[in-house]
Amino acid sequence: MTKLTKFAIVELNSQTDILANLQSIELGIKIASERGTCMVILPENAFCFGKQGFASQYFDALKTWSAQAARHYGVYLLAGTLPCPYRPDGTPVADGKLRQSSLFFDPAGDCLARYDKIHLFKATVNDSTGNYDEGRTFEAGNALIVADTEFGKVGMMVCFDIRFPTLAVKLRELGADILTAPSAFTYQTGKAHWHALLTARALDSQCMVIGAGQTGDHVVNPSEPGKVRSTWGHSEFITSDGESVLTQKINAASYAVTDAANDAVTRDFDFDITNNLAHLPLSAKAASWLPKSDNRQQLDQTADKTTFYQQAPSVIFADFDADAQQITRQNIALLECQKLSIMANNI
Repeated sequence: MTKLTKFAIVELNSQTDILANLQSIELGIKIASERGTCMVILPENAFCFGKQGFASQYFDALKTWSAQAARHYGVYLLAGTLPCPYRPDGTPVADGKLRQSSLFFDPAGDCLARYDKIHLFKATVNDSTGNYDEGRTFEAGNALIVADTEFGKVGMMVCFDIRFPTLAVKLRELGADILTAPSAFTYQTGKAHWHALLTARALDSQCMVIGAGQTGDHVVNPSEPGKVRSTWGHSEFITSDGESVLTQKINAASYAVTDAANDAVTRDFDFDITNNLAHLPLSAKAASWLPKSDNRQQLDQTADKTTFYQQAPSVIFADFDADAQQITRQNIALLECQKLSIMANNI
């Protein structure tokens, strides 16, 4: 009988409020863990959307928090990305820049791998931000990372990386079975390209590709609450033969559970995401070392008290079938075909 491994994406609407983000993250991990999930994947900028320099001061503390979350809930945790002020060898990033680092933890809380985003987003987009240039804030990484687990090898990418087929193929050559892509695609670029890119990388590499996205509107500067950045969301799992798969989706605000097989919806109990520290022990502890957030300070002075309350997370589930993926690889020996293509080009 084929053994299936359950994965879950926690799709977030992160803001600049780190503590509120931790609550959303922990709630999503908790829901996933309760349903027997093996690996949980968070989006890019999961812990703080905007204010990268501020968030980087808490890199080590948030790394420790993530390790505790993996251990407490007994899951592999791909912790989205965190802005890091130092390189993997411990040297400071030059010119006051940061690395966009994706950390991967096992259920014991050990950090299996760190991947620093190689391809930094630079584009002009028809939205309120207009010009994007991550190179102003970040230094590009330079190492390919594949982490070994009990369910297969995980090749790590981040967001803009998925536009580059060579990276996906090289990760496959290094043994990857699954490619993770924590992301924060803009609404415009996501609508145009997100699904196509995830599918293409899955077909290129013959790996399951997991695209974990930010969604909704994000206030990146609390002093300008009317100025938001919009992300696409639409997180999904793409199998090695290009199929989008989903077994269940849960809206964490009320634990509304959707069963993809029959579209039945059941409700376990209501959960108030704005007042849930009593249910989330790791976030409650973090409240003691995190400063009062800009978001909450602004809320204290705002007539509309919901201005900065982010959307509740969604938890999206799929099963990984390693045996079926291996059959696909045997039937279409893609890496061998690529070698033949290289030989032909050299003639």
